Amino acid sequence: MKQAVVVIHGIGEQRPMDTLRGFVEAMTKPATAAGKDAYWSKPDPLSRTFELRVLKSMGRNTTDFYEYYWAHKMRGTKFGHLLGWLWDLVKRTRADIPDALVPIWGTARWTLLLIVLLVASGGLATAYESLDPHHNPLALVSVLLAGAGIALQFAALSYLGDAARYLSANPQNVAVRDRIRADGVELLRALHRRGYDRIVVVGHSLGSVIAYDIVGYLWHEHHDRLAKVTGNDPALAARYAKNEPLQPVVRDTLPAAGKALDGTLASVLKFREQQVAAFVEQRSLGNAWRITDLVTVGSPMAHASLLLGRSAHDFARRLDRREVPACPPTRDDKGYAYGAPFPVMLGGKRFSPLYLHHAAAFAVTRWTNLYFPARLGLFGDIVGGPVAPVMGAGVLDLPVTVRKWKGLLAHSWLSHTEYWSERDGARGYLDVLTMDESAVARGAPASATEALRWAVDLGGQRRFRPGG
Repeated sequence: MKQAVVVIHGIGEQRPMDTLRGFVEAMTKPATAAGKDAYWSKPDPLSRTFELRVLKSMGRNTTDFYEYYWAHKMRGTKFGHLLGWLWDLVKRTRADIPDALVPIWGTARWTLLLIVLLVASGGLATAYESLDPHHNPLALVSVLLAGAGIALQFAALSYLGDAARYLSANPQNVAVRDRIRADGVELLRALHRRGYDRIVVVGHSLGSVIAYDIVGYLWHEHHDRLAKVTGNDPALAARYAKNEPLQPVVRDTLPAAGKALDGTLASVLKFREQQVAAFVEQRSLGNAWRITDLVTVGSPMAHASLLLGRSAHDFARRLDRREVPACPPTRDDKGYAYGAPFPVMLGGKRFSPLYLHHAAAFAVTRWTNLYFPARLGLFGDIVGGPVAPVMGAGVLDLPVTVRKWKGLLAHSWLSHTEYWSERDGARGYLDVLTMDESAVARGAPASATEALRWAVDLGGQRRFRPGG
């Protein structure tokens, strides 16, 4: 089987291939006892830049690892972009802010106030720069504050500037948002054309929002395409002639598993089993969709109601009208699918296929989210967090930790960049999920890298093939 993993980096001045190499080295074991890399590096035939490579794992079952690199598209960010985004956040009333997001909302308010004060201090420095500091004690203070303001501006633009532009649909940001999404969708299209049997999309930080967007947009092109049904495939026609149900998962078992989601790990795992079954069923009917998993790490999607909507109420309405894909998908009385407006002829008999609706990507694509818990909203990865409370109970949230420095790193802001920093043999989620549900509820039973290996599941590609 041909398998591809697409890794999408997060905010900041990212260098091409740095994220991908670190990720692949964590996902694969050394080829020799001496620690030789277990992958080959080849030119990327799908990229428009010569800076990118495809990393191919060695062994019997190989995987091609691609990086969707978008940092160079985010050029020309100005301080006004960041101020406009922060102002949009802080002007909202407390009633529009979910309780879990209050620390971030409050931090944004204080950050904006600090920025305004530092900019004002720059003006004071300019006004007093010609005076003798001995006669103007404020001159030195204002100069120091102005220097701090310049440093803060540089740091903020280098990191928060990317988020401010991508997450805000202001007119000055539309072009860059479109460019990032369009190129990401085209990469996923190209991987489908190259005949991969399974595609996994992994997004870190802001890259997880981009991953979510491009998966949802590409799904629009696949949700109502059942080539073997409309093409009157002989094998499918023979099954239908024997009165074999062709869509029992999409019709019955998948919606039932989605309806049974109750916040327990058992119900989520049952739903994920039906997602795999729905993927196989759709594939057997000729649907070309090959994205089996979305894996988000340190994802601001945990705060989607604040970042992607004007208020919590506005975001809920977007979910209800299927503007924002949820997991499980937003359902109506008929589940996640609708009947074709006109029946087709299949083996000389009339057949009315069911099409998964345009926002039902997560009917056939599993969503796993990893995060370092932030104690008191401050000590840990404050960017990420559990996604299921916002995006739907079908998301599998996995709290994680790291074992270096006695675990202190997991309780700091630095944890945001440590999701694949370890390569030890720590106990993984494969054991936890099958043996001890309470361990997940208590938080961080496995290292981040081990949990990520379990979520990406490089050895599980056969289960996604009909008859596999």
